[in-house]
Amino acid sequence: MANKVKAKRSPKKSTSPRPRRGRATTSRISSKNQITIPVEVLREVNLNPGDPVEFMIDKENRIVIASIDEADWKKSLRELAGSMSGLSRTFDYKKEREEWDRKAMQTRRG
Repeated sequence: MANKVKAKRSPKKSTSPRPRRGRATTSRISSKNQITIPVEVLREVNLNPGDPVEFMIDKENRIVIASIDEADWKKSLRELAGSMSGLSRTFDYKKEREEWDRKAMQTRRG
């Protein structure tokens, strides 16, 4: 048993980013409406996991995916949230909940 043959180790793979040859730059839409963007495309436009992107439709009816400057993205989100800040002051939550309860009781009674 001392002369067991050891498996050959594969040569260490390079970690340097280099373009793969023969890889497609297309993708399919999954059943969950998700797509995988090919690595080559992500590298070309310097996008990383978690980076915000925007989807647009151009004049030729093509989908365009564009990176968003995170500062602009956060600013837009704050503006959207700020535009709704007055809603809570004019909305009577207690009255609304009482109305829901009243309708729920009517529904249960049939």
